[in-house]
Amino acid sequence: MKKTIFVSLIIILLFAAGCSGQDEEALATQQAMSVQLTVQAGDIAALKTQVSLPTATSEPTVLPTCAPCPTATPLPTATTPTTVAPTATSQARTGMLSGSLSFPSEVIPALRIVAMNPTTGVYYWQNTAAGQSFYRFDNLAPASYWVLAYDIANPSKTFFGAYSQAVPCGLSAACTDHSLIAVEVKEGQETTNISPADWYANPADWNWPIDPTINWD
Repeated sequence: MKKTIFVSLIIILLFAAGCSGQDEEALATQQAMSVQLTVQAGDIAALKTQVSLPTATSEPTVLPTCAPCPTATPLPTATTPTTVAPTATSQARTGMLSGSLSFPSEVIPALRIVAMNPTTGVYYWQNTAAGQSFYRFDNLAPASYWVLAYDIANPSKTFFGAYSQAVPCGLSAACTDHSLIAVEVKEGQETTNISPADWYANPADWNWPIDPTINWD
């Protein structure tokens, strides 16, 4: 800024020197202006020494930081439930019953297998698929059971299979006893080889129960 004032002063003096035809009053006015500009330049320089303006290289002012923000508390993650081994007192007091299936034909049809308690009449049943040659009951209450097989597609009161005395006999012509066998199911054990394979007796003659899952009325 000071440099600009001095340049302006020189221009004014040159202009004044070139205008030699001016009268004494104009010359005095120019001299007074020169003195005034010189004084202004000195005042400006004094002000610059009193006020220290920040330069472009000054370091930026660092503002105080705020208090740390609270972080979100993570939710507890799901944990794998602990598997508790069942104790002897918590185990179901049941047994199992299984055996093979047959039918007096080349193909075994879909059958309904019934395990019936001959004392209480309580029964359990399951359906098998066509061609299935094995069955198994799980979770039977310990008791004695008759085991019977019924043709699902052709329900009948006179033709169905059972586990009778003729089965362990061998189902030969010499096996003439077709009374039902009440097989025992024990707690925690499986009673095996109980096959309702006797399809050759007249159920009415031996008091075999008809399919209890069907409403015959």
